[in-house]
Amino acid sequence: MPKIIHTADVHLDAPFSLLDVQKAQMRKNELRETFASIVLLAKSEKADLMLISGDLFDSGFVTKETMSLLVSLFSSVPECRFVIAPGNHDYVWGRSPYRKEGFPQNVYIFDKEQLSCFSFPEIGVDVYGYAFTSEGYTENPLAGKIMFDRSRINILAAHADVGGRSKYCPLTVSDIAKSGFDYVALGHIHQGGKVNTAGTTYYAYSGCPEGRSFDECGTKGVIIAELSKSAGKLTASFTNKRTGKRRFEKTSVDITGVATQEALVARVKETVEKEGYGLDVLLRVRLTGRIAPETALHPEKLEAYAFGVFYLEVEDASVPLLDYEELKNDISIRGAFFRELLPMLESENEEERRTAADALKYGLAALDGNDVVDF
Repeated sequence: MPKIIHTADVHLDAPFSLLDVQKAQMRKNELRETFASIVLLAKSEKADLMLISGDLFDSGFVTKETMSLLVSLFSSVPECRFVIAPGNHDYVWGRSPYRKEGFPQNVYIFDKEQLSCFSFPEIGVDVYGYAFTSEGYTENPLAGKIMFDRSRINILAAHADVGGRSKYCPLTVSDIAKSGFDYVALGHIHQGGKVNTAGTTYYAYSGCPEGRSFDECGTKGVIIAELSKSAGKLTASFTNKRTGKRRFEKTSVDITGVATQEALVARVKETVEKEGYGLDVLLRVRLTGRIAPETALHPEKLEAYAFGVFYLEVEDASVPLLDYEELKNDISIRGAFFRELLPMLESENEEERRTAADALKYGLAALDGNDVVDF
């Protein structure tokens, strides 16, 4: 029964532009370490095959350090076959890293847009795939009839957008069902891990093995598949394995009633501890609720180290605690100013509401002769 590790969207040498220079370099190194841990997983699991379904690299240019690491890693597990289907970020071009010599013999790279096959009769598996040769891929690689050896396990390694209308190899579930593959190992969508069926075909996005932004929240990992075939009938089992060293998370904290900076810290810390966030977490906190307009809070001064997380980002979505009915009936300039802003304050657009709330806060403070509180 061949054991297969399915991964994709590693994005080695990604810039991590969200972070400062020091932490960005740390994350680049950790991303390499994550991929190294996947290769070591292949060794410890005695995997026969690893499928890398596109975007192993973040772009067509890769550092020498990363290339040296990859060659060393692949060479360290000669009993495992590494099959790469380049995607839209690491597409094959004239100076592509995939065009360079130096990959060990157990690495197999699709380098053409047309569907082709690497056959591994010693484990009874045929792996089909294709490569992006530019940033876009609009053809359907499954349009033609595929002549399978039905006695073997037939797998497709594909960087594709299933169900999406995009330029990144759009496929449909119907395409997968009609294809006749036993397993379709997908890349491109960074949320993954769930194995689905289309007809008699299993298919899944592995998701990225390590999150790189707040669009990729939660724990990340790879899929381990164990497949066997007897008399043309497939038996399959799938498990998920966490690989990410850190994870991105988002949470909201209601700060209604908070009157001091110390109370703000305590309120946020309470949520962080309740959620169990630690040094493996890059956290975005959204502050909500109503606070008195004269309250001197400084959310921008909250620091990650105070909450025991790796990185902290704070979005202040709180609004002034005001008596709207009183302001509606106020005949002074304060009331007129409020009534002018009221349509925006009740807008369905959150950004518009936020802008109006800030304008009201600063405007009323000025009209009341108070110092404008800088939030």
